[in-house]
Amino acid sequence: MRRLMAGMNRGPWPDMKGVKCVVLCAGRGSRMNPLTAEMPKVLTVVNGRPLIHYVINYWRRFTDEFVFIVGYRKEMVIDYILKEPINASFVEQVERKGIADAVMHAEGSVGEKFVLILGDCICSGSFGFSDAMQQGIGVWVAENEQTIRQSYSVEMQDGLVKKVVEKPSLMVNNLCGMGFYFFDKGVFGYIRQTPPSSLRNEVEITDVIQRMIDSGEEMKPVYFEGDYINVTTPEDIERAAGILK
Repeated sequence: MRRLMAGMNRGPWPDMKGVKCVVLCAGRGSRMNPLTAEMPKVLTVVNGRPLIHYVINYWRRFTDEFVFIVGYRKEMVIDYILKEPINASFVEQVERKGIADAVMHAEGSVGEKFVLILGDCICSGSFGFSDAMQQGIGVWVAENEQTIRQSYSVEMQDGLVKKVVEKPSLMVNNLCGMGFYFFDKGVFGYIRQTPPSSLRNEVEITDVIQRMIDSGEEMKPVYFEGDYINVTTPEDIERAAGILK
């Protein structure tokens, strides 16, 4: 059974009251040059407001508790976020070593469950949750293969996520993994167990998720209905503007 999110599930996942959103905002976004030469990617303006405003505005409907992982030009990010009507705390990631490393910086700031959000992922729509969900990842039906190649693929079996592949070369379906993750605190142990990838020499969040699955953890798909974009290039700004108008 699935239902669109009007709050979190009761039972294994509580309503989002008290559940913190961990938002990753530490990166510069080098592929966004020249827009990010003087400002962090999350402050790039879309329709008159920075990207991070739209992230906060979407998720504060469900919780007002946020933890922001900051780094590049952190003062600018903090100054802006403190103007938003939320309860915000900040943790600095001094050396940028990927998503999983950034998540580790939040270990002392979250409760038993938390939502991980990439600060450059914009959406307009609703999530559907399984009533029995313990942990899950955002999944979206992509309109083209390139979207999946720029993100990660998701393979299903018996209603559960069975395989995730970062920036896949081979397409097996049209399911795209999103920059939204619904974890409990056990994920921190799996991050510690996961070796860095040979390609980027950093712990990939997809490798962590796959280790969890291979270790017997149930990972549910949290299907999203609506528009979604991971803003990674200047060209994505125009597409994001269309979603958010």
